Amino acid sequence: MLRAAPAFRSPLILLAAVHHLLLTGTDDPLGAYYATVAGNGAMPPDDRLYPTFATFVDAHRAELEAVVASNSTQTNEARRTVITLPALGMVASEGGRPLALVEVGASAGLNLPVDRYGYRIGSVPAGDAGSPVQLECATVGALLPPVPTDLSVAWRLGVDLRPLDVRDAGTRDWLRALVWPEHRDRMALLDAALDLARRDPPPLVTGDLTRDLPRLAADAPADAALVVISTWVLAYVSDDGRRAFQASLGEIAMRRGAAVWLVAGEAQSVLASLQPGLTDPPADGYGPSMLALLRFAPDGEATSRLLAECHAHGRWIRWLDEQSAVGSGERA
Repeated sequence: MLRAAPAFRSPLILLAAVHHLLLTGTDDPLGAYYATVAGNGAMPPDDRLYPTFATFVDAHRAELEAVVASNSTQTNEARRTVITLPALGMVASEGGRPLALVEVGASAGLNLPVDRYGYRIGSVPAGDAGSPVQLECATVGALLPPVPTDLSVAWRLGVDLRPLDVRDAGTRDWLRALVWPEHRDRMALLDAALDLARRDPPPLVTGDLTRDLPRLAADAPADAALVVISTWVLAYVSDDGRRAFQASLGEIAMRRGAAVWLVAGEAQSVLASLQPGLTDPPADGYGPSMLALLRFAPDGEATSRLLAECHAHGRWIRWLDEQSAVGSGERA
């Protein structure tokens, strides 16, 4: 793990590197435990798993070090669009204009084609019913989220320190390796999203969310509502960096003479650090994943709303904002 960049020295990158070798053709008994390799016949974890894993790491140390040194953990979970969709619909309804989207920490940009996917949130369908990417999200709790029937996106841009090109075979291999091997449904969704993105690659640029947004957002059409999307990326940004990020959103709003929104799907601890009163700091750790909508006005005023608690990979959402809820429903 020490071969990885400092910000990515966690077990996740080693596990992904092992998965990468197995998915790209390394034949080893360890593959029998990986559902993404062995399919329905994958072996369940047993007392031989760890020794087999350790033997694999020892035997392929040089290859693993090379993979770890040249990559970072940039999971691109297309199902996260199902979490941001209600918030984007709220912005579209308020502004009455098409959206201009900027995603920070965009990885390969698979959360940018939010208008090109099909959805079912609880029992409510939305989006493109004919899309090869169909995403489902259970609703939990009494309140039902506002699901837009249609979403117009006039412009989009992804920003990342190391953007990934969906047309590159190595990129696809690495993104597949970042999926947990027991999550074959996520792998299938990733493959479908990558196939769709390769036909019309999302626009991606290299940039730092703490300093480059005002310059990059200057190209967004003036007649669109500008929305910045952050999905589980601000945990990798320092407190000073988060403050600089928010200051840049206020600067963009002042330059445009119009409000700028931030749709943030982040851990509770991250949201608590953004604006006082948005949510309570968790007692320990990161807390649950949550969705918030922040609005930066041209006069410098910033307001925020905590919208929902949600699964980090978009499997379920618990709507919390009574003002925007469209009704009540049964627990899914």
